[in-house]
Amino acid sequence: MEPVSEASAKLGVYLQQLRSERKLTMRALAARARVDFSYIGRLERGQIASPDARYLWRIARALGAEVADLYLEAEFGDAHGLPGLRPYLRAKYHLPDEAIRQLEEHFALINERYQANKNAENENDAESTEAPNA
Repeated sequence: MEPVSEASAKLGVYLQQLRSERKLTMRALAARARVDFSYIGRLERGQIASPDARYLWRIARALGAEVADLYLEAEFGDAHGLPGLRPYLRAKYHLPDEAIRQLEEHFALINERYQANKNAENENDAESTEAPNA
């Protein structure tokens, strides 16, 4: 079975690498993290589109890895440590993937328009504050 997304595939590869480096079986990691071993297998194969943040936290702790690293691989945040929109919407509103995808597209459109307006305003401000040639 193919990974459900590029992000889930990346997370799976990273998780498998961490587990292999520590010479743990899926069952051993699952026992340490207190999650079902089949969940570990599905994560490593990239078959979970939006992993549960609580489970990733447990898995990271069981591996002795940085929780933030697993969260970033799962696209739960950005380089500034801010949470991603997808896990927030899923946790707060329990929305299906299709609804979250639509909202992400809508927010991307709003952000694009806002950034364009902001850039235009900055250009206008720069032009109005330039000193005239004497």
